Amino acid sequence: MRGSTIVLDDPDELHHLRDVLRLRVGDGVVCCDGTGAEYVGTIAALSASRAQVRVERLIERPSPPVGLWLAQGLPKAERFEWVVQKATELGADRLSPLLTRHTIVRLTPEQARAKLVRWQRIAQEAAKQSQRATIPQLEPPQSLPVFLEHLARGTLVLMPTLVPASASAPWPGLADALKTSAGVREVVILIGPEGDFSREEVALAQRHGARPVSLGPLTLRTDTAAIATLAIVSHLLRR
Repeated sequence: MRGSTIVLDDPDELHHLRDVLRLRVGDGVVCCDGTGAEYVGTIAALSASRAQVRVERLIERPSPPVGLWLAQGLPKAERFEWVVQKATELGADRLSPLLTRHTIVRLTPEQARAKLVRWQRIAQEAAKQSQRATIPQLEPPQSLPVFLEHLARGTLVLMPTLVPASASAPWPGLADALKTSAGVREVVILIGPEGDFSREEVALAQRHGARPVSLGPLTLRTDTAAIATLAIVSHLLRR
């Protein structure tokens, strides 16, 4: 690997290298391939159309002990873009926008493809900003039933919701639900859109092994709930 060369010709990458970081020939740089490998090297050549990086060493980051998968009910406006950005910074491995009963946003196939490209670009930029060596896998929007059908057995599925359990037996808190997570290799976090999940959707998710949980007495916006849950789970399971 030492002595090999990486060629960068993506205009956005060159802009970031030359105009944002203000790097020049001879400066050190770290290149990531998005899968966990980091190539430490020196800029050997730099022009308006390309950069050449001479690789000096390879750093391979170990995978986290627990994978984090955020499945978010697609919110209105640009809120999902903010979720993609922050979830990437917090280390989410996979991101899935969900279409649920209370989802207001509806996309045509063409719109969904365009959105997916934009979300992937946002995740890439967020990974770069946070100096993360991997980029989360982004999936196209899908319905909650379809998503649940494809979950692997043994995955811990947490479902923060305001849908009441019962007056006598409320849902356990998030921290309590994680106390039985020993040996879990992946955690899926299900977050509803504005208006939360319906009672029927909570019951459906439970039949697929999901564990409804409470985030406390306050009512959180959908994007706040997503990031708060992801941050807590990441802190408790990836320490």
